[in-house]
Amino acid sequence: MIKKFLQDYSLWIAIVFTLMDLSGVVGGIGYKLYYPLLFFLAYLGITKFKKTSFIYIVYLSACLISILFNNIPSFYKIPFRFSGFVILFIAFTPISTSRYLTIIRAKAIQFFCLFTVGTVVLNFALFKSGAVSQMALQNFEQTGMYTGSTGNNEMGALGGISLIYLSSLLCFKDRIAKKYFYISFALLFCTLAMTLLASSRSAILCAMASILGMLYVKFKNKLGKLLGILCIIIIVGSTISPIFNEYTRGIIEFKQGGNTSKFNTKSRDGLWKLRIQEFSSKPITGIGFGTISNPNKLTMSTGIVETGSSWLTSLSQTGLLGTIPILIIVIGNLWYLLRLKHPDFIQTLFVGLTIFFTIHPMAEGYFTTVGAILCALFWCIHGVVYSMRHKTFLTSDIPLLFIKHKNNR
Repeated sequence: MIKKFLQDYSLWIAIVFTLMDLSGVVGGIGYKLYYPLLFFLAYLGITKFKKTSFIYIVYLSACLISILFNNIPSFYKIPFRFSGFVILFIAFTPISTSRYLTIIRAKAIQFFCLFTVGTVVLNFALFKSGAVSQMALQNFEQTGMYTGSTGNNEMGALGGISLIYLSSLLCFKDRIAKKYFYISFALLFCTLAMTLLASSRSAILCAMASILGMLYVKFKNKLGKLLGILCIIIIVGSTISPIFNEYTRGIIEFKQGGNTSKFNTKSRDGLWKLRIQEFSSKPITGIGFGTISNPNKLTMSTGIVETGSSWLTSLSQTGLLGTIPILIIVIGNLWYLLRLKHPDFIQTLFVGLTIFFTIHPMAEGYFTTVGAILCALFWCIHGVVYSMRHKTFLTSDIPLLFIKHKNNR
């Protein structure tokens, strides 16, 4: 049992990521293990790869060009940050790929989704029981955002991932035990409540879009069933919505300023405008990997930047040279997934995750933030789908946790 655990590297990845998300409860052990894990996975990537994907090399080259063609202040620590980014690429993307490596990555995503449901439900239970830190409670009262065990604004994204995973299970309700169906349905309500408590409008909207995308791909050949499911969702949602009113206070009062007639983007408008200006100043190569044009005291002392959008940051930092390769990867992945005729569970799950990690980065900046879980997830998820459409592996190679492999026809 222990030997099997030690040899299941996908489980290592999911456990370390989950410990990072539970840092407010278990301390910083997850972050201490993250970089050794990254180096080990990069070692695997170097020793176990069978081929490389040219488009990922093009992207890293564009990042390097943006560094070389700009005079970047030393406080950004770009050599260190770019080296870390290259290591992450070797660890999680098809720049280093094989059937063996891709299966580890796909299994890790499945394990992480399951553990994330546990993390989100645990945080909701702690909130309801009042067993939360004074700092988290004070932050919730002042900003309307409950960060829970993450200590940052990732809780909304974790809630979105949990909703997608549970919804993907429910899409295959005829292939899971009845008890798992009812458990998944109950957990869905808890994760929705927690996602609302996190007050992340982008995570909620992206999760909704992702679930709709999953339903479309899974049931597009059964239009009547698809319409029936959507009607049930609308009716049930309208019926139970009053239950969730108490959890929407942060979104309505703090994020929307009490006005629900339009989407309030004041917290992002300034950042987005600046990213567009930076792109306009150097549209080909960008202003430089990992940099911004208006560093504050925190940035000048730590090199940490607040960008407000991954997509706009890609344009501003690496220009068209860096953004076009990402678009080729992402659009190609979406085109492949949305055209699937009879998706299995893994494909259905990755439809939802891919849509989420295409839209969500519009409002959150993490494409190149090596130390952030969302950065690793973005590149890993899109990398798995890229490998899927290039037939590096078969989805039937991935062991499932609750669902038996079966032909969907």
